[in-house]
Amino acid sequence: MQFTARRSALIVIFALISVVVTQLIYIGMRQAGMEFNSQIVWTVEAVAFLAVSVFALVPLAQSRIFGAAWAAIALGGAFNLIQVGMGLAMFGPLQDGGDAMAPAFQAILAGAFFLYFAGKFLFGFAALVIGIVTLRGPASGAAKAIGALAALTGLGALVTNLLGMSVGMDHVMLAGGAGTAATLFLALAIGQRLPD
Repeated sequence: MQFTARRSALIVIFALISVVVTQLIYIGMRQAGMEFNSQIVWTVEAVAFLAVSVFALVPLAQSRIFGAAWAAIALGGAFNLIQVGMGLAMFGPLQDGGDAMAPAFQAILAGAFFLYFAGKFLFGFAALVIGIVTLRGPASGAAKAIGALAALTGLGALVTNLLGMSVGMDHVMLAGGAGTAATLFLALAIGQRLPD
């Protein structure tokens, strides 16, 4: 199968929207106090982040526009894949280790969330870049609105996730929410500027 820059960008859009949906489901179920298997949600996210990491490299290599944005998307997917993998592979055994393993668990949890913030920061950067170009370029009113929202949410994700990287999990809801919004509008903005 031939993976053109355009087809790969469409896969990235689908994967990014999948991650937004899983994060909304995860947060919604946690807020509602519902019992659910987080391993399933994290596994779906891992597959989506794998797709983002791989397929963002195709437009990066084949397209002449948005090189830095596509690089940020690929790295954001990779960072998020690693942090999800840490949750899947390490959180359970460390929690089962009891009090003796609590310091190690806290350190690994903090490391996973640093990667979470870094990934959202990179998605925010990509949203800001693609959003500004879409806003400034020849586009319809709807495309310009999406570009403006991508740029604004991207800027918000940059600021809040930089704060998260520097101070830790105290701002996880704010940074995660801003990053999720930027991820959604990044996907929509890519759809307005698909590579040839």
